[in-house]
Amino acid sequence: MTELVELSNSEHGTLKVTDNAAVVFVKQQHILTIRVKEITQAISSFPVFLVKNPHTGLWNIAALSSFEMGQNLFVRDDKWHAIFTPTSMQTFPFFLMNLAGENQGYTMGIAPNDLAFSTIEGQSIFESTGKPSLLLSRVKTLLEADIKNDIQSYQFAEKLEAMQLIKRINLVVQYADGTVKTLKGMNSIDEAKLQQLTNDELAGLNKLGYLMPIHAMLMSIIQLNNLIQKHNNVESNKTISQVKLALE
Repeated sequence: MTELVELSNSEHGTLKVTDNAAVVFVKQQHILTIRVKEITQAISSFPVFLVKNPHTGLWNIAALSSFEMGQNLFVRDDKWHAIFTPTSMQTFPFFLMNLAGENQGYTMGIAPNDLAFSTIEGQSIFESTGKPSLLLSRVKTLLEADIKNDIQSYQFAEKLEAMQLIKRINLVVQYADGTVKTLKGMNSIDEAKLQQLTNDELAGLNKLGYLMPIHAMLMSIIQLNNLIQKHNNVESNKTISQVKLALE
């Protein structure tokens, strides 16, 4: 991602967000990062996994949107075709960034040269008076809440790892022409170990609010069938016959 700069009405007062910017943003993303509080909504459309960021070593919660790199099966005719819309789409093209200097905390950042911005058409970021537009006010509220959601997601994944409830798997994609492709790096809930937890351990997870997203992740696997159907409806894609989950 291009380096962010702090959003300022003096510097960016004439910028507008182009129509459909968020859909263009995710059009080529086969994995969408979501928060733990979004899991129960995301499974209405997506299979949900845990993936480890290779650069930071931290866990991310990921909604799988395609079996092919550079493709998002939920974008069709430049429109979003899913019941659930991730917060990351709702806040794009605005991001949280650390405050510069000795100041602690976050501010709102943008990449002003991104094609998501225009000075000619789209939704204004600031009113003519310099005040935040309704768009910017809504996004600011979402981003402020996302600080807490980010922390909760980190704690959720760390707890799962500490309790050894994360299971490394591969998605083995079998095509109708006999070829096979394996998607690595996916992780799910180890259902066998979950069933072996004591009542006290389960009560602890429930108290933290983790049991519902844990079970939702397990249930989301069925959405692989939905993903296969969407994939096979794209004429340029090779037909998939089945997808198997294999322990790594």
